[in-house]
Amino acid sequence: MFDPTVFDNLKVVLEGAMYDLDFNKDVEITDRSDIVDLAKMSRSYTLTLTQGKIDAIVELTTDALNWSGEILAPEQGNYPCQIYIEFLLKVADIDQDCSAIRFRLNQIWRSFKPKIEQNISFVYGNTTPLFDNQIVLSFKDDLGEAFIADIPFLIEKLVTTLSALEIHAK
Repeated sequence: MFDPTVFDNLKVVLEGAMYDLDFNKDVEITDRSDIVDLAKMSRSYTLTLTQGKIDAIVELTTDALNWSGEILAPEQGNYPCQIYIEFLLKVADIDQDCSAIRFRLNQIWRSFKPKIEQNISFVYGNTTPLFDNQIVLSFKDDLGEAFIADIPFLIEKLVTTLSALEIHAK
């Protein structure tokens, strides 16, 4: 028998918190994947959820160094994970919507200090004047087991963001 890794512990708590939201009908979980990449010796766990016209993707990852290190030499130290959150929605006015979204996300996520990127795309030739906005939140801090206590706070920020983005989603 082996002890679960930091990744496994974070995944179980994150998954439970997200499924509680789904159970309470706050969001709907539409996809999930738990991938072990044997070529890179890495792991990723992804949950996709929907609220209204917005999809959110939460991804927990660990790389070869941290994942294999924890399995092979658990007493050697800290083996952190990373988390990324992505929001997908359609917007009509790039200048106005993207600026307002950036401002609001900075307010909501201030305590976590993520890097916030908005990637805009559209289908050439499409006659509808809507643009796909992919918003990616990257967190610079590595996550250890101490982050488990912050998961409810992260989930609260996620739900707040979904509600705040709803006025921009077309």
